Amino acid sequence: MSTKLDAAHSILLRTGVPQGWQETNVGIIARFAGGGTPDREHFAYWRNGTIPWITPTDLTANDSKFITGGAESISEEGLKNSNATLVPKGSIVFSTRGTVGNMAIAAVPLTCNQSCEILLPNDKKIDGEFLYYLLNFGLSAFVRLSGGTTFGSITRGDVSHVCFAVPTEEDEQAAIARILDAVDTALKCSRAAITRARELDHSLLHDLLETGLHPNRNGKQKRPAQWKPRRLDEVADVGSGVTLGKDVSGFKSVELPYLRVANVQDGHLDLSEIKTVRVRVEEVENYRLENGDVLMTEGGDLDKLGRGTIWEGQIPDCLHQNHIFRIRANRDLLDPAFFALVVESDIAKRYFNRVAKRTTNLASTNKTQVRAFQFPVPPTTDEQRDIAAIMKAAKAKLAGLIQKERALAELKKSLMHDLLTGKVRINRNLFKEEKRS
Repeated sequence: MSTKLDAAHSILLRTGVPQGWQETNVGIIARFAGGGTPDREHFAYWRNGTIPWITPTDLTANDSKFITGGAESISEEGLKNSNATLVPKGSIVFSTRGTVGNMAIAAVPLTCNQSCEILLPNDKKIDGEFLYYLLNFGLSAFVRLSGGTTFGSITRGDVSHVCFAVPTEEDEQAAIARILDAVDTALKCSRAAITRARELDHSLLHDLLETGLHPNRNGKQKRPAQWKPRRLDEVADVGSGVTLGKDVSGFKSVELPYLRVANVQDGHLDLSEIKTVRVRVEEVENYRLENGDVLMTEGGDLDKLGRGTIWEGQIPDCLHQNHIFRIRANRDLLDPAFFALVVESDIAKRYFNRVAKRTTNLASTNKTQVRAFQFPVPPTTDEQRDIAAIMKAAKAKLAGLIQKERALAELKKSLMHDLLTGKVRINRNLFKEEKRS
């Protein structure tokens, strides 16, 4: 056995074999079927195909335990004239190249390309859904050992020799799978709720910025006449940040935390990693952030262009890098929380996408363009604050849903470890009741 498989073996069985379980490997409890790609020049192999043909890309895009199809299908003729194998419902297809270890259970008969392998569970030795969870739990550890990254490749031989301990009773396997499936179902519902909430928030923000707090009774979207378009430099000061790498030797200096582009996300801050920079003492006030400053990135990748959020003083004496603009509102004319919503909106995204300097996959804006950004402003800051308060409540609900989803994900991770290693055993009576039902 190779060194990496020895390592995988020791990781997966490091807690020993629980009573009533036995050591086995993937090659014993399942058989393999390979994939292939029909000749692209034979249109008959692809035109009007009825057999789902799965690729690693399809597995990456799939957000379910089951998969019914991918971007393409092949014909019966294409199947016969390639190395692709038609496998039954219940087979497990997983990627062995590219993003290694993505997998799903076939919900219908299907096939795959040569960058995937398909496992057909031995019904006499292993419950199919239990094997799916076992592979998810064990293969991820194996992939980490085989290079520390999921982007690469593994072979059929690698996978077939990976060892596990499994319950000898299939009832116990099925019960474990059902528990994990219940958590998966809850996770799926939670993620669907997050998606719906995000869509509703986007729609709500659009409506608030287009019709205000009191839309026309006839239902037509029309911005209130009192909302006048204002240039940003009419209602706020735009400041640039500290440039890294400056030589401050010979000057009185101080080391302070600063925000990078990675810290400023679309609508929120990621403060998980904060770096520091040494600056001249007399320059600190130029770059020090104040509570209520709105931060906006100058660009980079397209998704970084003009994204931003509000600073709420989370870190004392924090500065900002020169690739982040600091917008300090005139509080008599512009509420910072309202403007932070404008930055998140389609109004800002359309403007910066239009004026940005572009190269291949990159875009950037400058201080002049930021200062010239024109947007509708309600006449009173009270109205602006009311709009911001409505969106804050909506975002709080979304944050609660995200927190719940994270808790469920942690629960699943913990349950997979405890149940699939036998650390926590399920009452045998539950197996019998499950079987009778």
